[in-house]
Amino acid sequence: MAGVQGYRLFNVQLARKTAVSPSLLSLVFSGPEVAQMKCDSPDQRIKMLFPSEDGTPPSLPAEGQWYQISLGMPKEKRPIIRTYTLRHVDPARQEVTVEFVSHGTEGPASAWAINSVPGDAIQIVAPNAAHPEDSGGYEWTPPAGLRNALIVADETALPAARAFWKCSRIRHILRRCRLSLKSRKRATAWT
Repeated sequence: MAGVQGYRLFNVQLARKTAVSPSLLSLVFSGPEVAQMKCDSPDQRIKMLFPSEDGTPPSLPAEGQWYQISLGMPKEKRPIIRTYTLRHVDPARQEVTVEFVSHGTEGPASAWAINSVPGDAIQIVAPNAAHPEDSGGYEWTPPAGLRNALIVADETALPAARAFWKCSRIRHILRRCRLSLKSRKRATAWT
């Protein structure tokens, strides 16, 4: 499998959107290409390509150097790229979940998440299941024998912190969890 890239571009569309808390949205994307997506770690980073400044939907080619191609585009036509945590991937159902902290409509990604409707198309750059090795793109690798861990996260890191909490291979070290939240309403994000 020499030459198979660890990350690749996936064409997806919004399937459904759920408000997890007043400031957290869970968006589920679907598409046949998701069957080839994988997740190597609970804090797996992905790139999301949103419509450009002029509203042009992202349509970079799936093969090749997507980033270099985007840099060659006029700025107003170039997809807006943001980094997110891959919350969950289900290749069998061809669905991928990403959580967005709602910052209002000031930022392009938050505005897109708030205003999006099922069927809206975007592109995601994520780990490639055809790549036989670890694709990288994450930070936390708990050492063998770890007995205690302190995870500190603000709202933007909540998806990764939740993923650590639900990860079966490290759940044994996360038996106690203390939340410090601005509002009790935000506690629903941990259910």
